[in-house]
Amino acid sequence: MAVIRNGYLWTCQHAGLDNTNGTYTNADWTGATVNRSGIQWWKFQLHSTGTPLTYSSSGIVYDASASSPWWYYMPSLAVNWANVMVVGFSGSSATNYISALYTGRTADGAMILPPTLIQSGSGYYGWSSRRWGDYSYTIVDPADNQTFWTVQSYATSTGYNWADWLISIKPAP
Repeated sequence: MAVIRNGYLWTCQHAGLDNTNGTYTNADWTGATVNRSGIQWWKFQLHSTGTPLTYSSSGIVYDASASSPWWYYMPSLAVNWANVMVVGFSGSSATNYISALYTGRTADGAMILPPTLIQSGSGYYGWSSRRWGDYSYTIVDPADNQTFWTVQSYATSTGYNWADWLISIKPAP
């Protein structure tokens, strides 16, 4: 997904990693050594018509644990008037059901928080024809242009085996 804010294009995706330092170093195109996934984001500066984008900054949110790391996936992001970014996403590990999380970055590039749990998963998500992640959405509240709203999916033990959680996030000015 992507958004344009204050002369920049912001975008994100989840990416497979094979290391505790947030990189993928194995050249094997099959991804056989992937042992976690993280949320990768980019910021590109926009220019006048006909001029290419210019890389500005990027980062990756991942769990550096040596064993049983969290896997982060299905991100969405938004950026407010002050260039604060919030990313909502799903995550799971060998000991945690699929849960809803968020993190973010201040205008000066510092991370707001490590990934923060919004709602814990409470059951096993059985893969079927049901798709995961369609409802990951993060947006800035138009009423104040500062508060974020994010809708993220998590696994449940009843019904369709998933539900969505909505939360507002108001970063410090």
